[in-house]
Amino acid sequence: MILKFIKIIFILIISSFSILNAQDLETRFNLANKAYADGEYFQAIEIYSGIINEGIESGEVYFNLANAYYKVNDLGRAILYYEKARKFIEGDPALEQNIKLAQLRIVDKIEPIPELFIIEWWSYLIHIFSLDTWLWSNLFIFSILMLMIIFQFLYSRQFLKNLIGTTTVLFLLVFIITLSVTYEFETTKFGVILEEKVSVVSEPDSDGTEVFILHEGTKVKINRNLDNWMEISIPDGKIGWLKQSSLEII
Repeated sequence: MILKFIKIIFILIISSFSILNAQDLETRFNLANKAYADGEYFQAIEIYSGIINEGIESGEVYFNLANAYYKVNDLGRAILYYEKARKFIEGDPALEQNIKLAQLRIVDKIEPIPELFIIEWWSYLIHIFSLDTWLWSNLFIFSILMLMIIFQFLYSRQFLKNLIGTTTVLFLLVFIITLSVTYEFETTKFGVILEEKVSVVSEPDSDGTEVFILHEGTKVKINRNLDNWMEISIPDGKIGWLKQSSLEII
């Protein structure tokens, strides 16, 4: 009885701390929003960053932080946090509009090389929803699959078994596609150039031959890393190495 009472007290204490912490985060978020509205952009950046540094990931916090960086003309970090917000609120009209406005200020105007239809379609499919949406979709489809398998054993009539079997195969194919999309979303890494100007070289060495130059705010794909160097590629097909400190991963 005493142990049960202690357990209940412990759960109540933990729950109280969780509620207080959530209230504290909400209060700080509102303070950051007020600072932004008052034109105190650096103060807003400090508060938003503090929330993120505690491990809180939110599309709204990233979006607001990006807006604050945009206001202080830190284009690289503005685009970085817009892109981070995109992972949670993909397709948000206000976010997409602000990204387009920020991209107008990027020095590098990179023309992407034409892609095969299937590659272009796959890329579109990956980014049509946020990562959270794809994860929930996987869970939902997997649950349906499990129910279908259970129904296979419950029903004895051949017609129903055949119908359920066909439906199960279809859901399995959909599950494989959504799982592949989620894996691609998770494993494909992009970064944003934060330095005003950076030289991209042919090898992971300071003495490497310069192959092209990138500027603040440009989004690049990260292929691999070696020590403090990263091999990156850009939409026009160019590939090269730059120091890890030159960018930040989205």
